[in-house]
Amino acid sequence: MLSASAAMFGALFVGTYFLQDVLALDPLQSGLRALPLAVMMVLGAPAAAVLQRRHGARRTTMAAMALVVLGILVLSSLDRTASTPVICGGFLLLGTGFGTVMVTATAVIVHQAPMEHAGVTGGLQQTAMNIGPMLGAAVATMLMTLTAPASTGTEPTAGGPHVPPEVFTSAMGATLPALAALAALGALAAAVLPRRAQGAKASRPSTSTARDGREPGRATTRTAGAGE
Repeated sequence: MLSASAAMFGALFVGTYFLQDVLALDPLQSGLRALPLAVMMVLGAPAAAVLQRRHGARRTTMAAMALVVLGILVLSSLDRTASTPVICGGFLLLGTGFGTVMVTATAVIVHQAPMEHAGVTGGLQQTAMNIGPMLGAAVATMLMTLTAPASTGTEPTAGGPHVPPEVFTSAMGATLPALAALAALGALAAAVLPRRAQGAKASRPSTSTARDGREPGRATTRTAGAGE
C-alpha cells in the first residue's frame, strides 16, 4: 500500500503539471483527462473483490501492481504531441491497478489479521495511506529537480517562473520510470501475501472451538460419554 500510493500520487502530481504547463490545458480539461483514474477506482472495486476471492490476494495484488507500473510508464512516454486517448489510457491503467491494490490489501487486513491485532493493523494501514502520497510527491519533486537540464533557464510569466516544456518532459521521462520502479517494489512485497483467503480462514479453529479451548471431536466424545 505504501509503494502503490507513493507511485500513484507521485505520478498524478507530475501529470497535473504536465497537462497544465506543457499541454496548456485549463484545470477542467486536465481533470477530464485524468478522470478515468477516479472512475476505475470506483468501478473496479467490485471486480477487485471477486478477483481476490477467486485468485487470492497474492496474484491479484501482483497483477494490480503490474497495471500501476504499466500506467506510469505510459504517462512517462507523453510529450507535447500526446493524444487524449493515450493520456486517458495511462490514467485508466493507473486507477485500475491502484484501486485493486487498495481493495485487496484492505481485505487481507480485515480477514487475515487476528482480532487482538486489529487496531495495530488498521493503524498501519492508515499510516501507509498518509505517508505514501507525501513520499510520492517528495520523490517526484526531488527527481524532477535533479534530472531537469540545467542549461536552459526558466521563462518568467505572470504567475512566476515557468519551466520550458522541453525541459519538463525531459525530467518527467526520467522521474516517472523511477516511480514505476517504486511500484515494482510493491509487487515484490505482494509475493508474501496469502494465496487464498478461504484457505487461511478454513485453517482457523471455529469460534466455539476457540471459546471452549478444546477440539470439537473431544467435546463430542465427552458429551457422548456423559450420556452413557
